[in-house]
Amino acid sequence: MKISTEYRTPLFDEVLIRGSVLEHYVAQQADYEGLVNELLRSSGTMRDRVGDRCIWQVNSTAFGGGVAEMLPHHVCLLRELGFDVRWLIFKPNKEQFFEFTKGVHNSLHNTAVASLDDLLPHYLDVSRQGAAELEAIIGPNDLLVIHDPQPLCAASQFLDSHPHPAIWRCHIGYPERTPTVDRIWALLGEYLGPFQRIVLSDSEYVFDTPQPIDIIQPSISPFSAKNRNYEGPADQKLENSVSFNGRKSGPTPSLQEILGWRYFLHVSRWDSLKGIDRIITAFIRFVRAASDEKNTIRLVIAGPDPLDVADDPEGRTYFEKCLALRDQLPTEVQQHLYLACISMKDNDANAEIVGRLQQNAHGIFQLSREEGFGLTTTEALFRGRPVVVSSAFGLKRQVVNGLNGIVLEEPDIEAKAAEVMRRLSTNYSDYEGMARRARENCLHFGTQISQIPKWYDSIRSALSSFEEHTGPQRANATEA
Repeated sequence: MKISTEYRTPLFDEVLIRGSVLEHYVAQQADYEGLVNELLRSSGTMRDRVGDRCIWQVNSTAFGGGVAEMLPHHVCLLRELGFDVRWLIFKPNKEQFFEFTKGVHNSLHNTAVASLDDLLPHYLDVSRQGAAELEAIIGPNDLLVIHDPQPLCAASQFLDSHPHPAIWRCHIGYPERTPTVDRIWALLGEYLGPFQRIVLSDSEYVFDTPQPIDIIQPSISPFSAKNRNYEGPADQKLENSVSFNGRKSGPTPSLQEILGWRYFLHVSRWDSLKGIDRIITAFIRFVRAASDEKNTIRLVIAGPDPLDVADDPEGRTYFEKCLALRDQLPTEVQQHLYLACISMKDNDANAEIVGRLQQNAHGIFQLSREEGFGLTTTEALFRGRPVVVSSAFGLKRQVVNGLNGIVLEEPDIEAKAAEVMRRLSTNYSDYEGMARRARENCLHFGTQISQIPKWYDSIRSALSSFEEHTGPQRANATEA
């Protein structure tokens, strides 16, 4: 699949996608137990309902993060099923805008951010410009699916003056009601009036709003560059797309050398909520307690080059903190710990590097402090590797302790993770049954083909609600 961007307006690019997804599902129909047949059946009815409307997916980046990873195959699959689907990215070039949306993200994980009130005017100002530019892009009969807080206000202001059927999809949330979380939902709620539906990742994330809420689990494509199986050595393009330990600690092994070793793996953005420090602490304990294992087991922590992720201004700072933490470790730990910084300039190369790391890992760890869902865990489950996670809500919703992986409860999670590392290094066969069940379950319930019928229901409901309030003549203005 080839992904590129095309300029539309100063604040919006359109993402162009070339490739096919449906043919792969059809070719492996036996693996999906009727999901393909159900999808084809429901798509015919849905095409009649949607008509000639264009469905616009709008988020803030084409590369980096779960939304950008889900949308290419989601958009491509819907197109192959007969729908006119296009993808816009909202690309403000103002640091304060993304500082605000990152603060909203952290607050939705119940981490209060004091500067939000000061940053809000920047968010509103850029959003007003974005709303004006949408007028030149969105057709009168189109439908919008807006992802997360970044484009929410711009879309809301556009919809206030140009009503369209619209859905807001928020990928994160928090399973408890707290003053911090309630404050952010109330702030975001000010911009939700023009939307007909809201889509959340879990029923525990539901908040007070007059809009109906649908629950759709994030999902992966088994045929993406990240999730396919790889054979043969990593080529030079891949080697050039990844650096280890910030390129400043002397000679480091090649990617291919690392893939040939036994290693534990963590994959995420460079973000304090992802618990990277916790897995490093666990690995320190494991190395110090191990005997022969310390000479063969490594830890690889992989994330995107933070300079390539436009909507995460904190990423570079946290990556530097991780480098500093590594530099302070004893030599016997340093020489077995690798921070992999993967370029986002070639999306296919980035996905293949992560996919190869996941495919070859001896065990995959995700010790997040908070996690809205955690697609990297879904990917690990699909790979059929031993998966070890914290009890962060989005992770324990996917992993059932002892069935398809290990869930480590607080407190003392670092000590518990170190013990699992020890057991994985000496008794790997004890985890093979869990890994096999993880893949089988994810194959049938964690892939995009299983979730699209739920999107049909949400879109159908949004259209009905919109037509109820505007009348079918306004709702189908371009059909007249």
